[in-house]
Amino acid sequence: MKNSRTLLAALGAAWMLSTAALAGNDGVPVTPTVQNAAYSSGNAIGGMQQVPLFRNSYLTHSGLLDLVQVTSKGGSTTPITFYVFDTLPVATTCTDKSAFTLGAADIAKLAVQPFTLTPAATTGTSASSAQLVQVGSVSNQDNPTTSFIYVCPVVGGTVTPASTSDLVFKYSVSTD
Repeated sequence: MKNSRTLLAALGAAWMLSTAALAGNDGVPVTPTVQNAAYSSGNAIGGMQQVPLFRNSYLTHSGLLDLVQVTSKGGSTTPITFYVFDTLPVATTCTDKSAFTLGAADIAKLAVQPFTLTPAATTGTSASSAQLVQVGSVSNQDNPTTSFIYVCPVVGGTVTPASTSDLVFKYSVSTD
């Protein structure tokens, strides 16, 4: 009897851990609509993205941002700077194909330091990609709290996307 209770407890714990692991670290892909026209250096590309921390929004409003990835289906190698906010910015201009402006009132809303990824060609395909593996705690600070972070990607050079769905961003967050 004691062994069966121990076995049941161990199975229950393993099930809970595996369920949390499966649900708690899942990459959220975002394919913004971009224009098939020339973007200038400093333009937001795709506009402000409202990114759910997890596909299952009931999980939590915080986590560890552990991976950001960008893929250009058309093979663009133009650097992209990511501005990640924990609160919806109100003084920042992040409109697709317009000059990005970080408003002074939104600097405190940055969840992590802005960072730049430069996609590189991938052997055997016409796509290019880059990723950043990091660990940064993020928590939505909206009032009322939601399960989103906000991301504004900004190009660091002149680029013309190959199509209106050329870019795919992936954001992975682990439960904290």
